[in-house]
Amino acid sequence: MFNSKYFPQRVYIEKGSLNFPLTQRVLKNIGQVPTEVLEDTTSLLENMRISRDVIEQGKKVLLLTSQRGEFIKSCPCTPGYIGCNYYIINLDLNCPLDCSYCILQHYLSNPLITVNVNLEDLWSQLDVFLKRNKERILRIGTGELADSLALDHLTEHSINLISYFRDKSNAIFELKTKTVNINNVLKIKPARNIVIAWSLNSSKIAQEEEIGAPPVIERINAASKVSERGFLVGFHFDPLIRYPEWEKDYREVIKKMLETVDPTGIAWISLGSLRFPPFLKAIIKKRFPGTKIIYDELIKGKDGKLRYFKPLRIELYKKIIGYIRDFGGEQIPLYFCMENEEVWRDVMGWVPRGKENLEAYLSFPLDQSKIKLIY
Repeated sequence: MFNSKYFPQRVYIEKGSLNFPLTQRVLKNIGQVPTEVLEDTTSLLENMRISRDVIEQGKKVLLLTSQRGEFIKSCPCTPGYIGCNYYIINLDLNCPLDCSYCILQHYLSNPLITVNVNLEDLWSQLDVFLKRNKERILRIGTGELADSLALDHLTEHSINLISYFRDKSNAIFELKTKTVNINNVLKIKPARNIVIAWSLNSSKIAQEEEIGAPPVIERINAASKVSERGFLVGFHFDPLIRYPEWEKDYREVIKKMLETVDPTGIAWISLGSLRFPPFLKAIIKKRFPGTKIIYDELIKGKDGKLRYFKPLRIELYKKIIGYIRDFGGEQIPLYFCMENEEVWRDVMGWVPRGKENLEAYLSFPLDQSKIKLIY
């Protein structure tokens, strides 16, 4: 099995974050890596930004700091596209993997792999947030601004987060990853409201565009082990990318996924097509000169992002959903990430009545009646 775990070349610690338990845990797990305590990070970040490849250099450095503001934020969804009321926990920032299409190449002003160590503030904020929304079943996860498990051998976040959420009756918590870093997850007693999810793609895209990530088959095998342990698992085919023979390649991956993982243990599968802000195209072209994904038939959508023409997106989605149904996934809840009503209607045959309706549809692990919603 793919066993490459991330270790930085250097660790920086903000002075005020030195004595937190999570800081000490990371330092213990990280071994003999040069470490420096800083009064502040201004000079560090300024020096980093003059590097030839700021993103590449930033991945070599781990920063241990504290979150000054809110840990919990609503997942952004542009007007005109249907959202799902997902909430994200910004515990870690940036990712040691290097996917060509990743929005983090421009989105974050801090290029360093960053861990916020003030967990007590997170727990207190979550207590308030969950109590304030006690009448809803919330979906919340950590995989938006960082891979949820890429640093887990250092931080042990999965143990802390699963332990916190397992008895929260109005929350479904998701860890989302491209890695196979599941050792800590396998040690923990499963809970019905915990979903461990994998981002999948075709083997060709994974090999050529998802640098540093394990092969897709290894991710599927990791999902199978987690499923057999008793956790619900999820899958995210996002971004789906067109290229010659994409139909055959995606069909093979979906067939393998549903042959390897019991479909009854899959909480959901999300679908999204390639999309990115126009300014990211120059960054991708510079950092990944061999990629071809930015040269397809792309137009500017309602959110200002470049994406495939609608007929091409619809063709993609219909094919992928057909494969899922062909191989035994008929009962798995499917949803789109940032698509409009027309695409939902043409592909799914129904349209959620707003993000609250979609939130309810995806809350079935805690409320089986939601499976039979009338659309």
